[in-house]
Amino acid sequence: MLEKRFFALFMLVLGLSVTMAFAAGGDLAGSLEAFRVVVTDDGVEDFLPADNARPNDTIEYRLTYTNTGDQPVQNIFITDPIPFGTEFVHPSATRLATGDVEYSIDGGKTYHAWPILVQKTNESGEEETVEATPDMVTHVRWALSQPIQPKQGITVTYRAVIK
Repeated sequence: MLEKRFFALFMLVLGLSVTMAFAAGGDLAGSLEAFRVVVTDDGVEDFLPADNARPNDTIEYRLTYTNTGDQPVQNIFITDPIPFGTEFVHPSATRLATGDVEYSIDGGKTYHAWPILVQKTNESGEEETVEATPDMVTHVRWALSQPIQPKQGITVTYRAVIK
């Protein structure tokens, strides 16, 4: 059990290191935090350090990007892979008032709004179109439609369950 916990923690940390933000011009500084989500006896969510996470725990990832320059930053795409050993929790990704959240089920090659439709072979051997399931999500991407002004920032979040 200790090895499984160590591996899960290692994968959480690895997941923290590969978040990306692409923007046209400007300076963006980013950070990623991970918190274990626990529900108190009162039914209120509390956020604890993820370093004590175990299988079946829900982790909230918070990606924060700040414009450190003196010009607006435009055409921003914030992308984060779902960490290995976890499963995306839908619909936990932050919805944007000025942008879109998109999902990839093919390792980040393509992105789609939810629901994502896929072709599956049913029990009769026929192809049918079905909705993708959260366990198929490999990446989450936020496409901002408004620039981030100087000294301003944005925080987006999503959740995943440790398997």
